[in-house]
Amino acid sequence: MTNHLSSPPSPLDHERSRPHRLLQPQLFRVTRTPAVEVVQRCLELSQHRPVSVLDNERFTVQTLLERGPAPLALVVLLVLNTLRYVLGAPGVGPWHVTLLQLPVNGILPLLPLTFPLLWLLVGIYGEVRVLLQMDPQPTALWEVWQLTCGRFFSVLFGRSSVLCHTASLLHNLGSVTVLCCVDKQGILSWPSPNPEKILFFSKTPSSERVKQKEKDREKTKDESSKPRPYCSLEMLSLSLDRAHFDDTRVQFDDMQWERHASSLRPLGLAIQLLLGDTAMATRVLRLSDHLTHAALLRTRPPCQPVRPPWGLCQLPQILGFSPLAREPFQQRMSMAAYTLPTIPCSGEPGVIAPPPVSMRRLPFSHLIALLVHHAHTGDYQLFSYGSADAVLSTCSEFWNGEDLQTLTDSDRKKVVDFYQRSCMAGQCVAVSFKPLLQPHDPEIDGTCVELPASLSNEDAEDVFLSPLKQQIFLGLVSSQYQARPDMVRLISGLDSACIRFVYFSNEEEVRSKVFAEKMGLETGWNCHISLQSECFPLDPENIHITEREEQESHLIGECVKEEAESRSMEHESTCLIEDLNRAKLPKGIENVRPHLENIDNVPLLVPLFTDCTSQTEHEMVCIMQEYGEVVCCLGSSQNISNNAIFLQSDISIALEPLVPTCCPSSNDVHPRTRSKSSAVSLSQLSSAICGLACTVQLHREDNNVVIRLIRQARHTTAGIRKCFLFLLQCQLSLVLIQILACMCQLPPPLATSDVLLLSCCYYPLLSVSLLGKPSDSSIMKVPTGKNLRFLPKKTLRFFVLCFSVKFGLTVCIYLTCFGLLLHAFCLEINHEDEKLCHPTALLMYKVVSSLVLLYAMCTSVSHVHRSAPLWKQNPLSNHSWCAVVCTLPILSVSIATGSRLLWHDPAPHHTFYLSDVPLVTWLLGILWLLPLIFINEGIKLHEIRVRVRYQKRQKLQFDTKLGMNSPF
Repeated sequence: MTNHLSSPPSPLDHERSRPHRLLQPQLFRVTRTPAVEVVQRCLELSQHRPVSVLDNERFTVQTLLERGPAPLALVVLLVLNTLRYVLGAPGVGPWHVTLLQLPVNGILPLLPLTFPLLWLLVGIYGEVRVLLQMDPQPTALWEVWQLTCGRFFSVLFGRSSVLCHTASLLHNLGSVTVLCCVDKQGILSWPSPNPEKILFFSKTPSSERVKQKEKDREKTKDESSKPRPYCSLEMLSLSLDRAHFDDTRVQFDDMQWERHASSLRPLGLAIQLLLGDTAMATRVLRLSDHLTHAALLRTRPPCQPVRPPWGLCQLPQILGFSPLAREPFQQRMSMAAYTLPTIPCSGEPGVIAPPPVSMRRLPFSHLIALLVHHAHTGDYQLFSYGSADAVLSTCSEFWNGEDLQTLTDSDRKKVVDFYQRSCMAGQCVAVSFKPLLQPHDPEIDGTCVELPASLSNEDAEDVFLSPLKQQIFLGLVSSQYQARPDMVRLISGLDSACIRFVYFSNEEEVRSKVFAEKMGLETGWNCHISLQSECFPLDPENIHITEREEQESHLIGECVKEEAESRSMEHESTCLIEDLNRAKLPKGIENVRPHLENIDNVPLLVPLFTDCTSQTEHEMVCIMQEYGEVVCCLGSSQNISNNAIFLQSDISIALEPLVPTCCPSSNDVHPRTRSKSSAVSLSQLSSAICGLACTVQLHREDNNVVIRLIRQARHTTAGIRKCFLFLLQCQLSLVLIQILACMCQLPPPLATSDVLLLSCCYYPLLSVSLLGKPSDSSIMKVPTGKNLRFLPKKTLRFFVLCFSVKFGLTVCIYLTCFGLLLHAFCLEINHEDEKLCHPTALLMYKVVSSLVLLYAMCTSVSHVHRSAPLWKQNPLSNHSWCAVVCTLPILSVSIATGSRLLWHDPAPHHTFYLSDVPLVTWLLGILWLLPLIFINEGIKLHEIRVRVRYQKRQKLQFDTKLGMNSPF
């Protein structure tokens, strides 16, 4: 088994090779599989992923609470209660109550009693909500509930196929800022390059060209020279059929292309014979592998591999050929030929010098010849396919649609120029034809020969080269990889969501830019960085050079050193091999960090990185994460080299690539079907091993689900932030009311059971109900923040200000109501001396706790919709919040009634009822609800303005891609 990735062990001589047979497939014994290393690396590094944004925020808040409010509240309560106990203040209970119970009650809301369980359950619920976007949604409510419960328990007990605990979809997709793709073929593009342009000679030019040529002929009229029949070099463009947007069907852009049908049909027949039959395609693949082996072994630096033009199989169908058109032709012979690239040194012609170090590989000059026999007429016809220089060296004439004409040097130059331009951005194949009057020599079949620079008459006696002479040039077909429309829509959706799409290309700048433009990426000024460097070679497999090659390179280098230095400046501006990046951006992965530290952050804003390897991709992702980017990596599940970057990314998604296929035929349907069914299990096993580090593995049709996953993850993540922010504010209000009561020399306003109920039951239920908010379409139009490992002081001050305004006055109302209630009870117990009053009535605690719960529910009204005021979005649209708000009062009254019935005082001094509560307490407690709503809405409007200002700044930063070297 041979291909361009694993060369056969038989070497080729470095001298001019004689005609030789094709290398035969070799059998290898597998002694070590990379799957073991992949599995071991996944197990070792699974816990080393970066901490998510939500977890960082949780750690930051917990650290602040542990270092600030919690110890401060404990110290303040201990000092105040100690002073009260020592000084004998009225209303002070026993020492164990004053010095132990009251300080503990003050810090109970800040202790993580139910927070770990609540965080786990809410996270699993959000993960399930995201995972449900990958499946078709059932219509019945019972089916939805059943599916949700099943997914919930599978995630909870670790039976889900998604890595929910080590690389959460919810945490990472909800805060992703960069989505990078590391594979092109079959992921971003169709598996095979599609035909884009056809170059041919035609005798029916356009009217404008005819008029221009007639004028030129009149000016340069020469009576002595024989006039050549006019024939122009035409070019037709092809593009994807818009009627089949998700298919690879192409069509001519020119609606009148049929006027060139006579010139195009021989070209279509040649491609039909090359790719239309499975046996022929297999032979062509063997010839291509042999040529690739020669290109990698006999050229330094190695030329591009030779790939069969599988994407051209649609061209014969467009030109009108049916699959039956190839049946009369029988394949009799096939051979390959190639020409080594030469760069002569000044003063020593004929010496081969290696080309300058370049990021772009040269195309390998080659030719594949196929001899077919027509069964009906008995004619032999030779078709040649390959590079333009090799094919043109065998051609003496061209077909213009009606007759044969001689190829001139000007015609050859135009064809070669088109071929060079096409090869810089894609692939190009030249096709020629020759009828043979006599049968071929059997020794030619299955051989490969090196072509001389130009075929001369001396080569006519060569049995291997004589069939290749005097061919007829038919045309050139250029092809390029076309971006998949679903991927273009994905990139557009990511851009509107302020998620930067980054394409890591292993190709050079020109090809990468051309394909990036097809995807809609910006490829202009300051939009591209090359990661090639000496520390990370582009082709590690080909850096080992023999001693003989090192000596030859040293001698040749001395030969061309002076000439290279004298033409270095001109080479930089005109060489087609090396298209330099003119923007002042770092070149090489080792220069990215110094640029970010000393110049600007433009390397974090560019959408295209070229000349990438797996090592440089991994290093660039690390740099992005160091600067707070949340990276999602999208790659092929069949590429084992992606394992390192999959493990390094915050979240990784493996996508099953599209597989290139040759043209279908009528007689190979059943064998292909059988082979496909037998190879399915191996393909799935390979995808499972290569995608082991990925959070989720998607099928080839599921790439459109990525936007839905991000939308749901963002919505749920915003709900979780809102939920726990409201919970934190409520818990801090409980601490504040107890500290202020102690400072005002009041008894504790809340019993220990009330503090536990509020902090562990009522507040968590009310907070979790905020997650039921309906999805908002605007969630995909705002940028997410970076993964910061600290809380900015400005954000902390803003939170303290909003909390003080929202809950400061409310806490004062708590204490006022508590003081009025306490005063009324004291007057009723002792009318003579109020200082002797020591009431411990249960009703007093329940009234205060009810008011605290009522104010919390009233405050939650403004937290249902944080992005719009109350009069624009109705809070009743959150059905779960409505259910909880209706349930909590009933639950509170039930618990209070049960406590009243279960509590027994052996020596009751006085019994209180609701009628004993003063009217002013009820009026103040209930009437404060209306100002509380207005205060909360005012604070929310201010928060919305601050948030919109922040989002505009983030959006501006997202759209800015120019650095200090901007031309503006």
